[in-house]
Amino acid sequence: MSDYHDLSNLEVLALDCQATGANPDKGRLLEIGWITGRAASTSIPKISCAEACLVRPPVQKPIPPVVQRLTGIADSMMTRAVAQDTAWRRLSKTAGAIAARNQRVLCPTVIHFARYEAPFLRQLHEAHSPATPFPLHIICTHAIAARLLPGLPRRGIRAVAGYLGHSMPELKRSADHALATLIIWKAMVETLRTRFKIGSLQQLDRWLAATPVPVGTKRTFPMNPGIRLSLPDNPGVYRMRRANTDILYIGKAKSLKQRVNSYFRSHTAHPEHILEMLSQARDIDFSPTASALEAAVLESDEIKRHCPPYNKALRPEQRRLVFFTRDLRQHAGQCDRQHCIGPLPDGRLTEALEAFGAWVACGTDLVEEDIFRIGYAVLARPLVHDAPEFQCLKEGFDFFRTSYQSYLQHRSALRIVTLLGAQLRRRQLEAMACHQEDMEMQPESGHAAAPEEVAVEDEPTWTPAGVAGAIEGLLMHGAYLMRR
Repeated sequence: MSDYHDLSNLEVLALDCQATGANPDKGRLLEIGWITGRAASTSIPKISCAEACLVRPPVQKPIPPVVQRLTGIADSMMTRAVAQDTAWRRLSKTAGAIAARNQRVLCPTVIHFARYEAPFLRQLHEAHSPATPFPLHIICTHAIAARLLPGLPRRGIRAVAGYLGHSMPELKRSADHALATLIIWKAMVETLRTRFKIGSLQQLDRWLAATPVPVGTKRTFPMNPGIRLSLPDNPGVYRMRRANTDILYIGKAKSLKQRVNSYFRSHTAHPEHILEMLSQARDIDFSPTASALEAAVLESDEIKRHCPPYNKALRPEQRRLVFFTRDLRQHAGQCDRQHCIGPLPDGRLTEALEAFGAWVACGTDLVEEDIFRIGYAVLARPLVHDAPEFQCLKEGFDFFRTSYQSYLQHRSALRIVTLLGAQLRRRQLEAMACHQEDMEMQPESGHAAAPEEVAVEDEPTWTPAGVAGAIEGLLMHGAYLMRR
């Protein structure tokens, strides 16, 4: 086997796209980024080696606010975007050079969750070079991770890169994602070689085709259970860290041992961002305090100083307060006769409550034109592969409307949030109290079996009931903040 055909020495193109929708039918391409490298290279890839370009769509439309917030790509930035044919020509030239150096016809192209990028790339090819073969041999690192890391709670690019000790910026930009993809590829090639004796691209293709994704795998966390089981039963502040020692999250607790271990209980229902964090956490350090109050003060100070990525509420950019109108359709930074509901913390909750107010004002119907303005905003799910398709979204909103018809009739959005949200929260607290009693009646095993008792669900699979549940979650959170 020549070096050019060896998987470790194969030069690859690591690529990422950012867009306003999950596929070309639902959105448009905003940015493409790529970086080249070999798994065998001992040098650490640098973001300065990546190339990226904003892509100007044929018909210019405003970028949805939620997309701007996640990517940092604003409408004003599109003045320096290149035309689609220019972006494709640049990418094709790079891919052709890599293919030639590899002595191959197609360019090995590594993408994390390639099911998202591939339709946009094929659309560019069909629009701008249809007479030539599609130049990319796409390799999906998400598909490899699903087989190599079946127990990891989440396998999105941020979760897998963090699991490997790589920190990613919060904004979703193509160059940063391409760099993370190359780092993931380098680690996976070594694992494939040592565990499965896979040494060529052909062997990798055959292995992916012949190896099914494990189903019902028990959830496992990368953190050594002994670390959390040895924590003291005292008040204090804890810090979850990546393998590279970066702080992921800072929390406070009346009992450090009980609070930290609650993350790893088999029946704990975590939101997506917590599962993503737990996929990366390798270590914990802590500072005991004399009381829970001192822990709360210390937590706030440390969050302001370190700004960990998974502490949202107390970070500097999230500390602005807003006031709503009674129909929840508008907000302002100051309280006045019109904006008299609040104060509430600004951020994604603001967008979600405004979208819910707009949905109620529209007669609780959802049309496809409102998929960003209302649908995804209410769910705090803006786009891409973890957002539901419109039909599922519409059926979920209809499911919610049918379930709570009596609450939705003749009530304002504010009254729906405060009444229904409070009732749903009471039910949730009662259920949690019953579950806690059941847990206390069971003997504590004291070993590490609990984390492995949960079956992994990879990326979230949306159902109408799940959409309705997310709306319930918004109302519960909104009611809690308003009462507070």
